[in-house]
Amino acid sequence: MKPIHKLSDLLESVKIDTTPTLAVAAGQDLDTILAIAHAVKESVVKAVLVGDMRKIEKVVEERGIDVSLFEVIDIPDESEAAAEAVRMVREKRADILMKGLVNTATYMKAILDKDNGLLPKDGLLSHAALMEIPAYPKLLIIADAAIIPSPDLDQKVEILKYTIEVAHAIGIKMPKAALVSATETISFKMQSSVDAAVITAMTQRKQIQGAIVDGPLALDVSISKEHCKIKGLESPINGEADILIFPNIETANTFYKSTTLLARGTAASIVVGTTAPVVLTSRADSDDSKFYSIVLASKMAIEKFYKN
Repeated sequence: MKPIHKLSDLLESVKIDTTPTLAVAAGQDLDTILAIAHAVKESVVKAVLVGDMRKIEKVVEERGIDVSLFEVIDIPDESEAAAEAVRMVREKRADILMKGLVNTATYMKAILDKDNGLLPKDGLLSHAALMEIPAYPKLLIIADAAIIPSPDLDQKVEILKYTIEVAHAIGIKMPKAALVSATETISFKMQSSVDAAVITAMTQRKQIQGAIVDGPLALDVSISKEHCKIKGLESPINGEADILIFPNIETANTFYKSTTLLARGTAASIVVGTTAPVVLTSRADSDDSKFYSIVLASKMAIEKFYKN
């Protein structure tokens, strides 16, 4: 498979004979239904809306959406709807989970349930965003902008491995992963630079495989060849990162929002570390972002469940 350089290319890559099934927790809000209807029409997923049937029917009637695009399971209570959607994925009646009009805490509680959830024992939940930014020549995977506030060294290693998995799924066989800090030099006063150096050494010793990894690297030399030349920096990333691992949620979230709001970027975001792809979009996300998040989850499900 050729590497995917645009989100529209990602859409084309999921149009295959096998179509994953998406289970939506409390899928009765307009924005969610519009995104899912788009995805179903594009043959990205089949969809099951678990939620309040009366509200779903009202939304689709008001907007002229064909309700036959979805299977609907009538469970008005949002906690029960979330639990049932998670159960469908756990029991392999669905391949992907998505949040609808349900409180995030309730949704996450169902995912993290020790007996009936989607997190493996001793697993780590994280977040990965696949971003298309007009000023950058290829897609960029960033983590973690939404879940882990201040990852320690072990967590950063797991986050890196998750992003490598995403990169492989979209056809990047040996992605370039930059471990972002404020500088390219190691400072014991800056823990992110020390962690980056350790992870780089782990990669050199093949404790982490499937990617070219280097750090600490400032953001500019991670994504700009010109800045590497100006600074005289020799790095295997060479300003061509496919993956950016940020030191904490503040830096990752700021980058995410800056690129989507100021640089007209579009992001497809999923929760990683679970036994199946999970879509967790924000109410503030654009329609394209919500749609492409479903597309990315579909791609991950195809690679995970339908490829030999």
